[in-house]
Amino acid sequence: MKTERATYGLVLLLLCVGTVSALDDTVFLGGRSDSLLFDPTVSIQPGGVQHFSFFYSDPSSNLQGFTITACFEGPLVALPGTFTIEGSILDDVDAEYVAMQADNSEDDGDGRQIIIGVLIDALPPFDGQTAPPTFFPQEIGRLDFYAPQDIDCSRCYPITFCNQINGNGNVVLSNKVVIDNESIDPAGYYDGQICAPANALFVRGDANNDGLFDVADPIFMLNYLFLNSAEPPCPDAADADNDGLLNITDPVFMVLYIFGIGVAPPYPFPDCGLESYPDIDGLDCQVLSPACPVCP
Repeated sequence: MKTERATYGLVLLLLCVGTVSALDDTVFLGGRSDSLLFDPTVSIQPGGVQHFSFFYSDPSSNLQGFTITACFEGPLVALPGTFTIEGSILDDVDAEYVAMQADNSEDDGDGRQIIIGVLIDALPPFDGQTAPPTFFPQEIGRLDFYAPQDIDCSRCYPITFCNQINGNGNVVLSNKVVIDNESIDPAGYYDGQICAPANALFVRGDANNDGLFDVADPIFMLNYLFLNSAEPPCPDAADADNDGLLNITDPVFMVLYIFGIGVAPPYPFPDCGLESYPDIDGLDCQVLSPACPVCP
């Protein structure tokens, strides 16, 4: 990938060139990047670091660049220098300039803010690469948030698209998308949130809840299914293929992955997490995994 980071001022200057026109079809979204369905909720633990992603959808336009301006609350901390487009649609089209600024101070009177600038085709020979039209949300990039140990568990902290902010500088900026060399207001926004969950986290596939995913887990499930042995402590974790059912497909799925034949279990795996949003399968997890940190 050819990615070069311009100075913050240069990127934003380039993004703001052009006439501001009427609303376009572009929608900005925020949330989790590893969900098949768009998920606006990211889970985090006290003392932990977690990715938060920004997305776009636009069914009709080729996009040349973005300015993203977002606001959030303390005690969350946006980690400077962590914004990356690796693995995103902008990585695929070889975006050339990327810059991020994180304002974690509340002493300046305007709260905590994030400003991100992206130009896709900014270097000679200017061959015209753009982000393509899409009906479905495509990831622009992601950054890391840190949650201090004293974060309020059971609370969600919104990450909102906000306009007319200045970050650490003096220039007032807003959310924009560049189309046909014009800087245009997005048509809408879907805000995300970072939540410190009060309920138990789990690792999918750890059916016996010993903090490991190994051959003991499919054996545990076979005993449960056919020998009336103990029920899985965390049914969500035992649902290895995440089809919403506890049946023979789960130990088979586990065995295939453990021996290198099958695919990895769906999220949350291999790290701790909550059931994907929305959780409609009726399974739940009320027992904390030994592998997962406690949110007091």
